[in-house]
Amino acid sequence: MDENPVKLVTLGGECFEVLFQRQEIAADSDGVFYLFKLTDLVKTRGERLVSVVRYGPKETYGAFYDRRIDTVLLNVLRRAIDSNVVSFDLPYEEHKYQELALNAADFQPRPAVSDQELRQFIIHKAFWLAFRHSLAGSRWPVQFDEPIELEFLGVSSEDVRRNVWLLGEKGILDKTDIAGLGRPTAKLIEIYEARQSTALPNETLFPKGTQYEAFKKVTAILRSATREIIIADNYLNEEVLDMLLAIPAQPIIKLLTFRPAADFKVAVRRFQGQYRRAVEAKTHNAEIHDRAIVVDGTHFYALGGSIKDMGEKLTFLNRVEDVTNISKLRTEIERIWASATPLS
Repeated sequence: MDENPVKLVTLGGECFEVLFQRQEIAADSDGVFYLFKLTDLVKTRGERLVSVVRYGPKETYGAFYDRRIDTVLLNVLRRAIDSNVVSFDLPYEEHKYQELALNAADFQPRPAVSDQELRQFIIHKAFWLAFRHSLAGSRWPVQFDEPIELEFLGVSSEDVRRNVWLLGEKGILDKTDIAGLGRPTAKLIEIYEARQSTALPNETLFPKGTQYEAFKKVTAILRSATREIIIADNYLNEEVLDMLLAIPAQPIIKLLTFRPAADFKVAVRRFQGQYRRAVEAKTHNAEIHDRAIVVDGTHFYALGGSIKDMGEKLTFLNRVEDVTNISKLRTEIERIWASATPLS
C-alpha cells in the first residue's frame, strides 16, 4: 500500500485525503487490519481513523488479491463515506479506529452508475482536484477514467469520455483533445459555489444545500400538468404527495416505484381518501434505475437523484428534448407501468 497521501472524491461530493498508516495482523487469526487516517478537505471537519479488517485467508476473497487490494481498500473507504457509515459530520472518538469489514463482494464488479451520476462525479472531481485542491493553483487537468475510478463507478472508459465530452459541450469543462482528461471552467466553479439552483440549457443543477430550491422546481413542473403525471422514482415517500397537493388541476397521477418508504402505501391510501385525487401507485421489478417525471405525455424530465433527496447533494434535473428519445421513453415507461404490481 502506498504510504503517500491520496486525495479522493465520492459520488456524493465529499473530498478527503487518505493516509495509509500501517498493516497489523489480527491476534489469534489469519486476519489483517489495514489502518487509515482520513482528513476532510471540504469544510475542515478534521480527521477520522478507520480500520478495514480482512477476516480469514486472502484466498477466500478471489484471485489477484495482492494486485487489487490497494484499489479495493480505497474504494471501500469511499463507499463508506457515501453511505454515511463513516462521516465527517457525526460525533466520533478521537483516538479510536472505526472498523469496516472487507467483503468478497468488494472485489466483484460494481453495478454501473447512471450517466447523471457519472456526470455529477466528474463535476465533483473537477472542482475539488483541479481547482480547490490543485497543485499550487495550477489547475492542471485531472483524469476521470483512471482504473480506480472505473472500478468505483462500475463504468467503462468510453462511458466516462462520452460524458466528459458532453460537459465540455455544455461549457462545464474546458474542451480538450486528450480523452478522459478535463478541468473546470469558471462556469462550473460559479455553479458549484452558488447557494441556489443554476439553469443550463435544458438542465438545472442544484448544488448541495439547495433542498428548497429543488422542491420549488419539481413542484412547478408538476403544477404545469393538466392531464397526466407519471413519476418514476425507486424511493418514493410521502413528500411527493405534498408536492402533488400544489397542482391546481386534477390530472391522473401514476407513481412508479421499487422500494418505497415503509408507510408509503398507507400514505397513498389516506391521500386518496381525503383529497379524492386520481392517484395510483405501482411497484416495478427493478426495471428502472434513474428517476423520471412525465407531464401530459409530452414533457420528460430525468433526475440525477431521488425526489426526496434533491438538493441535499449536487443534483441534476434534465429536460429531455430529443423527439426520438421522448418516443423511446414513453414506450418504455408505458410498458413497465402495464406490467407493474399495484401497491395495495
